Amino acid sequence: MDSSKWFVSLPGQVPARRRLFCFPFAGGGASFYRSWRSLIPDDIEIVLVCLPGREQRFGEPLIDTIDGMVAAIHAAIGPLTDKPYAFFGYSMGAIISHHLACKMVAEAREGDCGPEHLFLAARRSPDIAMKRAPLHGLSSEHFWQEVAKYGGTPSEILENQEYRDLFEAPLRADFKLSETAYSGDLAKLFCPITVFGGDMDTSPVPDDLEGWQKATTGGFAKHVYAGGHFFITDHQDAVIGAVADAFGD
Repeated sequence: MDSSKWFVSLPGQVPARRRLFCFPFAGGGASFYRSWRSLIPDDIEIVLVCLPGREQRFGEPLIDTIDGMVAAIHAAIGPLTDKPYAFFGYSMGAIISHHLACKMVAEAREGDCGPEHLFLAARRSPDIAMKRAPLHGLSSEHFWQEVAKYGGTPSEILENQEYRDLFEAPLRADFKLSETAYSGDLAKLFCPITVFGGDMDTSPVPDDLEGWQKATTGGFAKHVYAGGHFFITDHQDAVIGAVADAFGD
């Protein structure tokens, strides 16, 4: 499979010792992580994970199941696993990166033992069931009302019917993937897991992050910042610093 449409390295990247793959949240695109290049050490290459149905891949067939998404990414990522790498996933991106890491360990290619570190933000641990009702099957009006509560959708979209019509299908597919993904039967990883959350987030609440330490036999760290589901908006530098410190060890 052509990996060029799935993964994009940021311009200005110098030869690096490690790669950090960054997975977007539901409705988000790879461009969310573009600012990270200037904030992270040069010896870590930022690789943007570009999912179908958004930004430069807008209009491509959507993938609304975790198995389908992980299989497609797994088929494309091989050429980029030639040096040590880690995953960073935010919300939906966290569940995708966790499932992908488990698949890569289970089906390890020669010389590849999976990611060296897993960084997960704003996602409850696999041992905790979703506490709210699913959103992906709601009527359009109620769907957008619930989406607005997360605080990450630009007002230009929420207040414009044409934009909502344009973005509803990809966003609904993302919520379906995230809400129907089952992680309870995944094998434990060996790499360290570092999790991030907001102290005012309601899905997940900070305590819902604790169970991630049971998803690995490696180390575990937890960072909680002031804010809701998109706490990273105000704490980007701190999150990137924690990632750089942990992945640079």
